[in-house]
Amino acid sequence: MRTSLLASSLIVFATLANPAHALFGDDEARRAIVELRAQMQTQQETQMRLYERIESLTKEVKNLRGQLDDLKNSYGKQQNMVGDLNTKIQEMDPKVQANQAAQDKKIQQRQELDNALKLLNQSAYAKAISAFNTFIQKNRGSEFYPEAMYWLGSSYYGKGDFKKAIDTESALVKNFPRHAKVPEAMLIIGMAQMDTKKTEDAKQTFQQLIKRFPKSEAAKMAKSQM
Repeated sequence: MRTSLLASSLIVFATLANPAHALFGDDEARRAIVELRAQMQTQQETQMRLYERIESLTKEVKNLRGQLDDLKNSYGKQQNMVGDLNTKIQEMDPKVQANQAAQDKKIQQRQELDNALKLLNQSAYAKAISAFNTFIQKNRGSEFYPEAMYWLGSSYYGKGDFKKAIDTESALVKNFPRHAKVPEAMLIIGMAQMDTKKTEDAKQTFQQLIKRFPKSEAAKMAKSQM
């Protein structure tokens, strides 16, 4: 840019140095000089604006590069944080890891039990019995074990195998007397006893149910059967 300004200045100097009247009249020479000066000034202003624009763009590029560097540094720090977190998780106390494994196992057991319940709700009793038996064999110490026993007894009852229904629900009542499903289990026992013509046994079962769980829905249903 400075070279262009210098060249323009030399042109004007050369023009002014030559006798203007050698080519033009005095008036024409003056007009030519004025026009040339105006053109030169316009050219200088244009070049200055161009220079300022270039300077502005240079600053913008520099700022963008700085922001890009900041982003790269930030990303690197985040990656390091993730790596540190993974390391801490891997070094986590064995008790915490064991608790997490237990929670995962519980979720899996609940899903398996729900899948078996879907079969029962679809009246696919044989498949439901197989699914509940498999669950019970795999998860004897599970908190869902008593519930699985109740639903297994219900599946036997739905299939019409009243003896196995009575045996399964009786085992639940005996081994888990405080479980929430006990009232319903006793009701199924009484109903299965009635279906097998064991009227006196059914009456005793319903009386025990009403006495132990008087406010339960199962007790209300037992009263209606007596």
